Amino acid sequence: MLAFRLMASLLIGLLLGAALTPRGLGAQRREPPAASSGQPPVSMTCPMHPDVVESVPGSCPICKMNLIPVRLESIWTCPVHSVVHESGAGACPICRRPLIQMTVALTWTCADHPEIDQIDRGTCPDGKRMIAKRTLRPHGNHNPQHGGQFFMAPDNTHHLEGAYPRARVFRLYLYDDYARPLPSDRIKRVKARVVTKETFDPGTRATTEVAAFPLAMARGATYLEARVDDSSLPAQMTAKVRFKDDSPEYRFDFTFSALSKEPVLPSTPASTTVNGKPSRPARSPAASTGSTSEATAAPIAPGSSAPSPADTGAPTADPAQVSLPIPDTTEGILAQLNSSSEQIRDLVQRGDFGGVWVAAFQARDLAIALEGRLGQLGPVHREAAEPAIKRLVRTAWLLDAFGDVGNRQQIVDAYSIFASAVAELASAFAPRP
Repeated sequence: MLAFRLMASLLIGLLLGAALTPRGLGAQRREPPAASSGQPPVSMTCPMHPDVVESVPGSCPICKMNLIPVRLESIWTCPVHSVVHESGAGACPICRRPLIQMTVALTWTCADHPEIDQIDRGTCPDGKRMIAKRTLRPHGNHNPQHGGQFFMAPDNTHHLEGAYPRARVFRLYLYDDYARPLPSDRIKRVKARVVTKETFDPGTRATTEVAAFPLAMARGATYLEARVDDSSLPAQMTAKVRFKDDSPEYRFDFTFSALSKEPVLPSTPASTTVNGKPSRPARSPAASTGSTSEATAAPIAPGSSAPSPADTGAPTADPAQVSLPIPDTTEGILAQLNSSSEQIRDLVQRGDFGGVWVAAFQARDLAIALEGRLGQLGPVHREAAEPAIKRLVRTAWLLDAFGDVGNRQQIVDAYSIFASAVAELASAFAPRP
């Protein structure tokens, strides 16, 4: 609820033109920190909002808490058997389900002194080298588990996945903040419905439901389901969910371009590690080249993981911090900025909210690069460009946050501010005789 109120307050402030100072605006473009040998680079994260990951110290854009250092890496693990830790995509050696990618925090400890837990590798009191300790992070796994669309709830403690497995059937799978399925007793406390038709009054910003269907838990099921009216594809559906009686109702907008398909188990034996990358940028650091086998790994528990052998490869940085090259010219920066804006617009129109963050953060870096060129402008155009840069950087963060929670109207509102800032920058930096 706190995260939801803070994000809403940020958006209201933007809509009213509040003069907030965004974090991360500096004359120089930020680069990812270099990785030390055998370790991922140190990133900065919010202790309350682990989705916030930066390459430099600062404050959280949501709650303003000071960021703290963390080393993040990706592993590939089985959705059912957490004992499996691999460095690349493949199949679970136990049940042969496709492995999923998730983010963990890497620290160092000692077998004989488990109380030791530090961010840099060192030497244990007995002279032995420290061993790696991997700990699950809240929101470290945003992978759909049933072929649907996956969102984080604004309360910061739940996730859910909407699926459209066959015509006229909508299913809602519920998870905790570690993407573990909720137990049946907690699912039974959830009150939810799915809306297939509604109207929105832009003047009053009020929504009127035209067709809504209650979501219920079927006997023996681990999900909520509703029979809905027949919809042609792409189908838009909205789940309105209250996780318990005293919690607010949250809205999640799903767009299904096709029927949802459960992951298919491989029909032939597969290697547990396959070189390759996810089909789209993962919301996590890139995998390192080291591997931890089932024989030596222990299940990773939230907040307390068993040690595993240290990786030997040089990890790469979080792709959220690895930006496209910044063009050398102002014209090139503006062209790339406009391209990023068009990508975001297309993603929002398609309902692919989970993909918005990549283009939004690329645009953020482009805006920061333009800040270093403000001196090229005259006083009038500089006065217009400077606040436009600030608005663009702030709305890049909002697009990322609202994309995670899947509320279409919030995303549309944030993108409207974002696109306006892009247009103002294009005007301010336009060549003049």
